[in-house]
Amino acid sequence: KLYEMNKVISDTAEYGCYLYTQACIPLLKDFMAKIDTSVIGTKFNKGDNGVDNKRLIEINEAIESHEVEKIGRMLRGHMSAMKKISTVAE
Repeated sequence: KLYEMNKVISDTAEYGCYLYTQACIPLLKDFMAKIDTSVIGTKFNKGDNGVDNKRLIEINEAIESHEVEKIGRMLRGHMSAMKKISTVAE
């Protein structure tokens, strides 16, 4: 599921997601065991939550061209010694 989610968020956030996943999943294991799972996946907002794809593309392009993302791409370019992160999809 993280792989699918990371397709729609920034590269910088995706990298942070991989880092924190290693620590968060073990921490959440006990907590999630006590949660009523019948509420997971139910629609919180009963109204329309449709998305205008053209507008979504415009927003994604604006995000990708933001200075933070430009700097993130540059910084990641300097991280050439980092090891590949294994994912379930591989």
